[in-house]
Amino acid sequence: AHCLLATPTSFSPPASRTLPHPLTYQTSSSKTMGAKKAVLFGCNYPGQKGELKGCINDVWNMKKILTELKGFEESNITVLIDTDSKYTSPTGANMRKALKDLVASAAADDILFVHYSGHGTQVPSFSEADWKNEALCPTDMNLIVDDDLRDIFNALPTTVQLTVVTDCCHSGGMLDHEAIIIDGDKRDDAASGKRDAPPDFNNRALPIDDVVEMLKKSLSAKGGKVPDSSNPRDFLGAAFPDDVSKYVTALAPQLGIKLTKEQERAAGGFLNSMFGACFGKKGAPAAGAAGPGATPVGDDEPAAGGGGGGGGAAPATPGKVEKPHVAEEMGVLITGCQSDETSADVRSGGTAFGALSNTLNDCLRKKPNATFRELVMDVRAELQQKGFKQNPCLECATSNADKPFIC
Repeated sequence: AHCLLATPTSFSPPASRTLPHPLTYQTSSSKTMGAKKAVLFGCNYPGQKGELKGCINDVWNMKKILTELKGFEESNITVLIDTDSKYTSPTGANMRKALKDLVASAAADDILFVHYSGHGTQVPSFSEADWKNEALCPTDMNLIVDDDLRDIFNALPTTVQLTVVTDCCHSGGMLDHEAIIIDGDKRDDAASGKRDAPPDFNNRALPIDDVVEMLKKSLSAKGGKVPDSSNPRDFLGAAFPDDVSKYVTALAPQLGIKLTKEQERAAGGFLNSMFGACFGKKGAPAAGAAGPGATPVGDDEPAAGGGGGGGGAAPATPGKVEKPHVAEEMGVLITGCQSDETSADVRSGGTAFGALSNTLNDCLRKKPNATFRELVMDVRAELQQKGFKQNPCLECATSNADKPFIC
C-alpha cells in the first residue's frame, strides 16, 4: 500500500504522476530480442476510504520511461487507471484479464513489464511461512493475492523476460522468490551522507478491516445483501460471487482448521489479531470454527466441517488449495518496501507520486542502462537521503541481478 502526503524538500516533481514470478533472461548474444509489452495499473480510489493521490502519475511517468528510454511502442502498453473513464478501470476482474492477456500474447524472448501503483494489504494464510499472503487492492477491492499472480505467470514461455514493479505496501514477497538479492534496512547499505528532514506522508497500506468496510459500503450502495459478519471472505464472496480469488475463498476453510500446538506457537499474536479482524470478536472464531485457542485434533489432522462464509465461493469442507510456484530463475521483482512495511504516497510542490516510482524515474533518467542491482541500490540510497523509512527490495535469481533493467 502506498503512503500518502510526503513533502521531502529535495524531491523534484515528476513530469506526471502494489505476485508471482518473473522470467529467464537471455544474454544479448544468445537470442534475438522479442517484442516489448507492458501493463501499467494505477489505483487512486477516488472518493473511497484511503484515497491516494499519486498512483496515476506513477503510471504516466513509468510509461514515459518505457517509451523514451526502453524502446516500448505506445501500442504495446496497456494502461488501467481509475480516474478517467476513457481508460479501463483497474477492477480485480479487469486486472486479472489484462495480466492473462499479456501472458497469452507472449512469445519466446518477449520482454514483459508489469507496474502496479496503489494499496497493498495482507490476508491470513497457512500456506506462507509468515502466516500472511500479500495482496494487491484493485479499485473495487476484489483482492489479487500473490498466489494469483504466480498462477498467471506460470503460463509464460520459459524464455520470456518478465519484470514486475509493485509500488505498494506489503509488496515484498509478491513473487515468492527464494533468492532475495537486496533487502533489509537501507541504513546498513554503504554510508550515505547527510539526510534531508523526514517526509510528511500517508501510506499505501490498507488494513484488511478497511477492505471489509469498503466492501460493505459498496454492497449497500448497490442494494446487495450485506453479510452479517466481519469475515473478509464473506464480503468478497458476496461482492464478487463469480470472480473472487480462489486463494481468498480458501481462507475460511483454512481458519476452520484446528491448529497443532506447534502451529499455535508459531502463529503467536499475529493469528490472534487476524482472527479478530476476520471474525470481529477479539480473536473469537465464528461458530463451528476453531481458533488459536482450540484443542488440537492431532499433529496434522484438520477439524471436521467447514469454515462457513458467504457468496458460495468456497467448498463447505476444509480443502487445501495448492500454492503455485514459478521457477526461481523466472523474472525480477522490484518492491516499494519489505513485506511488513509501508510505501509512501507523496505530495510535493503540488504534485503527487509514489516514493518508489518517482525515485526509479529519477535514477533511470540519470543512469538508463543501470542493472537491476545498481538501480535498486541507487533507489535505496536516494530514499535514505530523502528521509523515507521504506526499504525497496530486489527479488530474483542471482543470475538476473546484474542484467540491465528491462533490456
